[in-house]
Amino acid sequence: MALDLTTLYVVAALGMLVAGFVHLVPVATGRFGTWALLWGAGHLVVGFGTMMAVLNDSIGIAWAPNTGNPAAVIGYALIAGAVLRFARPEARLTPLLGIAAILAVPLVFSDDPTHFHLRVAYLSVVRASFDVVVVIAALRLARRESLQTGWIVATLFAITVPLFLGRAWLAYHDRIGTQLTGLHDGLGAWLAAGQIAFIIFRTFSLLILQAERGQTALRDQMERDQLTGALNRAGLDRVSRTFDPQTPLAVMMLDIDRFKALNDTLGHAAGDAALCTLADIARAALGRNGHLVRWGGDEFVCLLPDTAVDQAITLGDAIAAEFALAMQRDAPAAGAIGVSIGTVDGVWAGQIADLISRADAAMYRAKRAHPRTSIRYEKAA
Repeated sequence: MALDLTTLYVVAALGMLVAGFVHLVPVATGRFGTWALLWGAGHLVVGFGTMMAVLNDSIGIAWAPNTGNPAAVIGYALIAGAVLRFARPEARLTPLLGIAAILAVPLVFSDDPTHFHLRVAYLSVVRASFDVVVVIAALRLARRESLQTGWIVATLFAITVPLFLGRAWLAYHDRIGTQLTGLHDGLGAWLAAGQIAFIIFRTFSLLILQAERGQTALRDQMERDQLTGALNRAGLDRVSRTFDPQTPLAVMMLDIDRFKALNDTLGHAAGDAALCTLADIARAALGRNGHLVRWGGDEFVCLLPDTAVDQAITLGDAIAAEFALAMQRDAPAAGAIGVSIGTVDGVWAGQIADLISRADAAMYRAKRAHPRTSIRYEKAA
């Protein structure tokens, strides 16, 4: 069956031009960062290059290949740069854009009709290469920020890589004809149609990523303590639902000693700084698998899935010792400021409130049993 590639390329060009303008509008209002500017500009440039190819085949514009093909290279580089900048706002794009400029130079001087198939092969390999860059960036983003749509973006760009490479192989062996558009049949035409379909699908993929990132940021604001960055009780509820009911779980309750005296002596700013110091120390000690919750006032809860009580005690000792040293350094005028810790282990099994209550009782026993030390520790019965 023959495919009308002229119509498909026109649709692709118009789709990319529309996507470009749609992304540039919020940039003008200051709502999005430079990633949207790069994404919008990239799609406008690629849309222009695609339209030039259609016009060249339709009415014969002599300079079309010398402008449209280099534009396609630069446009794909801008799109890849947009994903890199979305993933890491501090990402340096100069090397990427410099490589794109070098790759575009041969196409500026190549307009020989007999070399049409070689230009298609060259462009297809370049496009596949930039798509690989996007796939890697999207996968890293999905893992680092736990964005599910990152996997979708990676998939959409990964699918076009073999399509571009397959068309490059056919073009290199002069099996795609002498025109990009018109009626075509065979594998080359279907590969081109597949490319166009997925290119159109992914034009708004970064907007979906931005929406999920915004939703995640909003959830974090609702589930985290604004001062310390620790989870609040809403965050605790969500995190605890992710635990396997039979997962061994160690729970520690941390309470700053002489916290009122610290506030009275040095002011509430010093108290806030102490809370942030303890939160930072505890978060670093817990690592990626542990969860820190601000329970209220100067109390914190540490949740440690798959952690034995002996390991929890070791972590608690390290947290208490480092916090005591930090207070001696940062607030010596307040006297000995330490932390009392109670711990309990068990299984989650829907009893998180009971585990926290027992850890809290152990913490208060530690506070009463060791009134003159800066490190107090008690294991729950």
